[in-house]
Amino acid sequence: MYLNNYIKLNCKGHENFEFVDVNLNTDNCIFIDPALIERADDEWCINANKYIQSFFDCLFVALKNDHINDLFDHVHEQNATKLGYGNGNNGKGKTANGLEVSLKELKTLVHEIPTISKGEDVCIFIKNFAKDGMSDLLTNILHEQLNEFTAQQMEKFGIVSSGEKTFWTWNIINSKWHQITRKSWFYEGKELLMVPKWIVRKNYLFNVDRYLYTVIAERIKIDNDWQNMTKEDVIKNMSKNNDDKYWRYATAIEYSKKYPEVLEEYHKKIPMSYNRKKNLMTDKDLDLIIYGDNLQ
Repeated sequence: MYLNNYIKLNCKGHENFEFVDVNLNTDNCIFIDPALIERADDEWCINANKYIQSFFDCLFVALKNDHINDLFDHVHEQNATKLGYGNGNNGKGKTANGLEVSLKELKTLVHEIPTISKGEDVCIFIKNFAKDGMSDLLTNILHEQLNEFTAQQMEKFGIVSSGEKTFWTWNIINSKWHQITRKSWFYEGKELLMVPKWIVRKNYLFNVDRYLYTVIAERIKIDNDWQNMTKEDVIKNMSKNNDDKYWRYATAIEYSKKYPEVLEEYHKKIPMSYNRKKNLMTDKDLDLIIYGDNLQ
């Protein structure tokens, strides 16, 4: 059962839709990507990005002041989109308590690396905070916006709301969570949220490995005048005497503490990765992820 069946179109292929045509009976291994939202120029994404940045601005200020309050109280695993793993195999960070555990290290880092300022930085520095945790967090932040997108799509195809739901969502005016009630759509008694197809990816194009490769390895090459070494060689050299499987995070953190401006440099490079045509997901890419070999 796919979304296209729910709205009675009964045809597959993302060229036909503005939303991700998820399988409603299982989780779909694809994730909402904050960098895609940030670089998009459509009205929905411009508005959504304001809410995302508002939340993370509040988060980083709260961490610096050691005053989290109820910032994580309404963050939880989100199954309404049917995106992600959804079965607990995603590491920590899916519940309010899990988020606090995952972000504990960030409380120190925001003081030691003052250039931490974007949601993407959490995925770069926190080893237990993966794309699934970020995607769920964004779904909580943007619950109202996703509900509005769902309403627009459902009404477009003549699917009447089957009831109302009261939920928490981020309030950009008061910079806090607030509870609202909206008409909603349900599948097997559970809320359904549709997701714009242009804000998802299977893998983020920002992470600690790309940070090391794109910026830090290049800086180390220049600083040491290693003209004959490739960036791959520099990274191999970093790992030689390091048995810790999380050495990449430790290296990125220590280098960024010493040279916090490198993170700002990486912030500028992230959009360049997403601007390369080969890195943009096409309708065919989405078809392969969602349907596999069962497009027909």
